Amino acid sequence: MESTDKRILQSALGEHRLNPDQQRYYLGTFAERILLTIPLEGIDDHIAREEFERLLPTFVDNYQPLSLKLSSDLNSDTQMFFMKLASKKSIPSTIIDETGSTSPFALVLHTDHAVNLDETSITSSIETKPTNEVPPKKESFWQKLFAD
Repeated sequence: MESTDKRILQSALGEHRLNPDQQRYYLGTFAERILLTIPLEGIDDHIAREEFERLLPTFVDNYQPLSLKLSSDLNSDTQMFFMKLASKKSIPSTIIDETGSTSPFALVLHTDHAVNLDETSITSSIETKPTNEVPPKKESFWQKLFAD
């Protein structure tokens, strides 16, 4: 009988979490704690793995403690890759499977305190990654005129 009363009271009062919509969106954490996110769609799996592996040591050096949250929508091979990489750096990882959740993220790397980063998406670090390509040099007018 006591469990029925507890269930009714819990349903009447709602969730016990602070800002549950934001926590559902960010796989169980708050926006101000997030260091890095990887979207479920719009990025190649191979590129995301390489970029995460490249960025992880800088986050480990600059922020402690870290936690890794993975979406249950990822395939198991990808989940295992990220979990193994996190365990090598002693980062606890969790697979989040929340009913009614509509998170667009495959992965969220966060800390336990507010860091308030402006840009957390891995796509921004891929776009700003320096390229080693040298643009082709244009021929001048005189070189075109007197070409062989």
